[in-house]
Amino acid sequence: MKQNGRALESMIKRLILFTAVLILLIFNASLIYDFLMRLIAICYPFIFGAGLAFIFNIVSNGLMKYAGLWFHVKDTTGPRAIANILAIIFVFSIILGFVFLLSPQLLDSIQSIVEQMPNALNHFYAWLLNVTKPLESLHEPLLDMRSSLSDVDKLADMLPGLFGWVFSGGANGIFDSIYSALTTTFSVVASACIAIMFSFILLFNKKTFVRELKALLKAYIPDPYYDKTMHVCSIVKKTFTSYIAGTSCECLILGTLVFIGCTIFQIPYALLTGIMVAIGAYVPMFGALITAILASLFIAVENPMSAIYFLILFICIQQVEGNFIYPNVVGRSVGLPPMYVIVAVTVGGSLAGILGMIIFIPICSCIYQLLGEDIRKRIKYKDQIKNS
Repeated sequence: MKQNGRALESMIKRLILFTAVLILLIFNASLIYDFLMRLIAICYPFIFGAGLAFIFNIVSNGLMKYAGLWFHVKDTTGPRAIANILAIIFVFSIILGFVFLLSPQLLDSIQSIVEQMPNALNHFYAWLLNVTKPLESLHEPLLDMRSSLSDVDKLADMLPGLFGWVFSGGANGIFDSIYSALTTTFSVVASACIAIMFSFILLFNKKTFVRELKALLKAYIPDPYYDKTMHVCSIVKKTFTSYIAGTSCECLILGTLVFIGCTIFQIPYALLTGIMVAIGAYVPMFGALITAILASLFIAVENPMSAIYFLILFICIQQVEGNFIYPNVVGRSVGLPPMYVIVAVTVGGSLAGILGMIIFIPICSCIYQLLGEDIRKRIKYKDQIKNS
């Protein structure tokens, strides 16, 4: 009886403590949220650096894998260091190649679009008038828009007044914010440098970091929970590695196919379009389609019919990519059903914007796999009890 009374007393104390903590969390939710956001902001360079090191490690592991298959190289300290250096060079080569090789071509394409915009609007308007002649319900409103379109040509006359407003003191608020902009820029550059240096240190000391982290967890977590924690970490690593590597390869293939298709059919801005679709494809489900629609608007500035041809071409390429390329490149490594992908994208977008849409799919995939394992284990345990 005394033991039962002590157990009941202990349970009541724990319940009271839990209730008090819950009440404190509810009434101080805003303060806790601000504290967590501040903590994340402080740790952001290290979080970003850890993510960058994870990407470097994916490339390094791939290099070591193929070096072992082709040249029978063992994963020792020397070859691993060389693989890490090559991984860093590879990733930064892509970034610098985009900045110094592709950016000028992108800027030329954008400049061409801006220069051709006034004439393109007039040609597009004339094309719409010609197409809608048989449809009076559409043709008449377009004729009424002629006066509005003529106002667009007067935009150039507004520029002297705009410059006069700027230099007469109307834009003092803009100049007053230059110091703040420079301070923010310096902070971003400093954070980026810290993140890059931290990623290098973490990459080249991966074994030490993993060993110390395992020792820390083993020292403070009971053995059954330690084994479960290691299992969760292995699932997270495998899922994120497969997702990042597979998605990057898929986006590269999709952007290349769009570029080749636009080049073959002589659709304007082939390079710009291919890069836009490749970058947009990182956002699951809707990203590639949205960027394709945006690219079609750029193409329509020069040739409206080419924009229609591009959309048809993109739909055909996306069908090939969805039915053949995606299953073979990404496969079922993520293992998340389509209906849960929609939920992950929606929740991730609501919490963290575009970045949330990207990372919430592997996060939800990990939760889905762990929950599936627990469900199967519980069903097996209940079946054993029934059979016994």
